[in-house]
Amino acid sequence: MKRLALVQLVLFALTAMVVIPFGIVYVVGPQGLGDHIRLYASMSDAFGLTKGTGVTYRGVQVGKVSAVALDPNSRSARIELSLGSDTEIPSDSIAKVTMGSAAGIQNVDIYPRTDHGPYLEDGDEIAMPADQQPVQMSQLMLQASDVLGGIDPQAISDIGTELGKSFNGLGPSLRTMIDNGGTLSAQLNDQSTELAALLSRTSTLVDSMAGQSDSFVRGMSAAKNFTQQLDSNAPVLIYLADHSPAALTSAQQLFDKYHNTFGAVLANLVAVAPIISDRTDALETGLVTIPEGLAKLASIVNGDRADFALVATQGPVCNYDTPRREVGDLSPTSPNLALYCPPGNDLVQRGAQNAPRPDNLGLQNSTIPGTPIGPPIVPDPILIPTGVDALNYWRMMLEGLGNGPR
Repeated sequence: MKRLALVQLVLFALTAMVVIPFGIVYVVGPQGLGDHIRLYASMSDAFGLTKGTGVTYRGVQVGKVSAVALDPNSRSARIELSLGSDTEIPSDSIAKVTMGSAAGIQNVDIYPRTDHGPYLEDGDEIAMPADQQPVQMSQLMLQASDVLGGIDPQAISDIGTELGKSFNGLGPSLRTMIDNGGTLSAQLNDQSTELAALLSRTSTLVDSMAGQSDSFVRGMSAAKNFTQQLDSNAPVLIYLADHSPAALTSAQQLFDKYHNTFGAVLANLVAVAPIISDRTDALETGLVTIPEGLAKLASIVNGDRADFALVATQGPVCNYDTPRREVGDLSPTSPNLALYCPPGNDLVQRGAQNAPRPDNLGLQNSTIPGTPIGPPIVPDPILIPTGVDALNYWRMMLEGLGNGPR
C-alpha cells in the first residue's frame, strides 16, 4: 500500500512538472517563465483593453497586456505591455488595437516599419497613434445600425416595384445580352495571349510618355503657338490657296521646259560649292557691310536732293615710293602686287587684297609695305559746304543786314 502511494506521488509530481509550466505559458504567456520586456503606450481611448489581452508581432503572440490604467497627468489611458525577453521589435514600430477573432476578442498587434534595429528595450515607449487605430466592432455595428435605421422601408418597396416594372418584358433581351456576354468572354479568353501582349506594350508606351512628359508639354505648346499663327495669318493662307494653283502650273511649265538642263546645273553647283564654302568670311562681311553702306547712302537724301559733304581731313594715308611715268607714256606695264598698306590706327585698309579670304591668303605675297603719311584724324572734321549751302548762307547774311538797325 505504501508503495502504491509512493508511485502515485511520483506520478503526480511528474504531471505537475509538465502541466504547471504549460498552464503558466497558456495563461501568462512565454514571459511567465523568464525575463520579460515591459513597453508602455499612451492612448486617448483604450477601446476596452483589459489585463491579459494578447499582444502579437507579425501575427505571432509575443506577450500580453499586463496593466491598463488612467494617467492622472495626461488624462489618457496608460497601457503596459509585457513581452518575452527574446522579442526584437524595431523602435519605429506602432501598435494597433485589432480584433483577434470574429467573436470580437480584442488584440494588440505590433506593426514594424523596418526589419532591422535599433530595437525597443525594457521601459521604452511604443507609439499607438489614434489615427492608425482601426474602427472597432462596436462602432462599426453602431454605424451600421444608424445606416439601416435611416432607410425608409417604403422606399425599398418602391425601388423593388419600379425595378420589376422596368425589367418586365425584357427577359428575351436580357437572355440575349447574357448569351452575348458569354460569347464575348469566350472570345476574350481565346485572345488572352494577344490582349496580354497588347496591354504590356500599352503599359510600356504609357511609361515612355510619362518619362517624356516635359517634351510632350513643350510639343503641345509649340503646336498651340503654330495653330495661333496659322489663325492670325488666315488671310495670307487664303490668298496663297487662291493663287497657288496658277503659280504651281507656271512652275511646272518652267520645270518641263528646262528639265534637261537640271543635270548641268547640279554639276555646276558641285564646282561652285567649294568656292563659296572657302569664302564664308567674305560673304559674312558683305552681308554685314553692304546693308550698313546702303543705310548710310540713304542718310544723305534731304528732300528731293542728295547732300554731299567733303571731309578734308581723312587722317593718315599710305604712300608707295614708285617711279612716275611721263605723260603720254602708254607702253605696257605690270602692276606691283607686292605692295600693301600695313595695319594701323585710323588707317583705312582698302583694296581687294585686304578682303577676308580663306586660309589668310589675302597678304600672303605682300612684302613691300607702304609708308603712312599725313596728319592724324581729327574728332570733328571740317566740312566744306556745297555751292547751294554757301548761297543759302550768303542770302541769310544779306537778309540779316537788311533787317538790322538803320
